[in-house]
Amino acid sequence: MTPNDIFARMGPRQADDLLGWLAENDRPAYKSCGGMLAARRKLRPVFVERKSRTERIQWMKDALARPANADLAAETLQLWTLGANEKVVCDFLDSIGIAHDGKGLLDEVPAEPAIEKVDNAVDLLLSNHGAMAVFIYLHLFSSMSPDTWPRLRGILEEHELLRPELVFSL
Repeated sequence: MTPNDIFARMGPRQADDLLGWLAENDRPAYKSCGGMLAARRKLRPVFVERKSRTERIQWMKDALARPANADLAAETLQLWTLGANEKVVCDFLDSIGIAHDGKGLLDEVPAEPAIEKVDNAVDLLLSNHGAMAVFIYLHLFSSMSPDTWPRLRGILEEHELLRPELVFSL
């Protein structure tokens, strides 16, 4: 599932949680995202800024769901994941034994570990964190090197708790 697909499936409350976190915790990135989305539609940034918070977030969510904004959708999800959900990232990497900088950043994606480690790591994340955060992170991680982690891709397609219709049913 691409970042655009994630925004397309996201409900209003989930979009408010994600984009609201960005607005409160990384205001420059939030304003820049809104400004770039407006510019791409040949609108002035003030068009977005003058909307109410609810309208602005809905407009941004809808814009990030468009394939033309794939880069901004991916960057927005990465900022949210590494900011609001750093623990998800670190728990996953720690549970499968991948060294990182303590904040979840990697120099390179290693080869996929044993199937049992991947299965256990995903189950650990789902038992300790919200399904949306786990879903988004695992999709971002698997897209970094799509051919080297086939078991993770299989889990994302098959795991009962990671079905998009469940994750985004709010």
